[in-house]
Amino acid sequence: MRVLVVYGSTRGGTAGLAHMVADSFATRGISTDVRRAGDVREVSEADAVVVGGALYSNRWHPEAVAFVGRHRTALQQLPVWFFSSGPLDDSARSGSFAAVPQVSGLAREIDIRGHMTFGGLLDKRPSGLLGMFAWGQEGDFRDRQQVSEWVERVAADLHGDAAPTVRVVGTDGRPKAAAPPPKPAPLLKHEPPPEAEPDPETVPDPETVPEPDKPKRPRLRRYLHLEEDTDDEGLDLFDETF
Repeated sequence: MRVLVVYGSTRGGTAGLAHMVADSFATRGISTDVRRAGDVREVSEADAVVVGGALYSNRWHPEAVAFVGRHRTALQQLPVWFFSSGPLDDSARSGSFAAVPQVSGLAREIDIRGHMTFGGLLDKRPSGLLGMFAWGQEGDFRDRQQVSEWVERVAADLHGDAAPTVRVVGTDGRPKAAAPPPKPAPLLKHEPPPEAEPDPETVPDPETVPEPDKPKRPRLRRYLHLEEDTDDEGLDLFDETF
């Protein structure tokens, strides 16, 4: 399992959050690559992607937006999470911040798994136009515990998707393909053992086998009483049949 963590950052606060995310994945046994969003050319070797962007006047960092646009098709085939950094106070620690409209639109296009807003970092208020957009107070409001708890939920989701695979590596050391795990051998149906052929020496000769005694038919005795117009009082007869 390898997670690609990319970020769009100008003054380093979101870059630091990306590394916190990567460290939290590492403590849970998940390998990560951390890259600036503008430097990523492909995501084909990643099993999941986390995209982070700094917020300036409710707009995501342009490098994060451009990364999603360049890799939209590939990201739609992967589990993806977004995070944003911006609030320069403790308000983001509750985890209840909804994504800004621009990020919500990108989230729907990719069909991401989830989004989280973390507190930002402002070491020194910048001058000029950027300083006008940096609302809040100076300080580091990134909560490492909040990051760890969020990554724990992401990792649990990933482990639920994971299936054993065999990665095939070519002679150049690069993965070439992922083969599915071998299918278990089908269960053999139980078949009864074949009947043994009879031994000719033990088979009796039908001519020498005596016929069984025939059952005797019950004897039936019928009594008849005949009366005739004679001087005799009558004649009793009986008939026996077998």
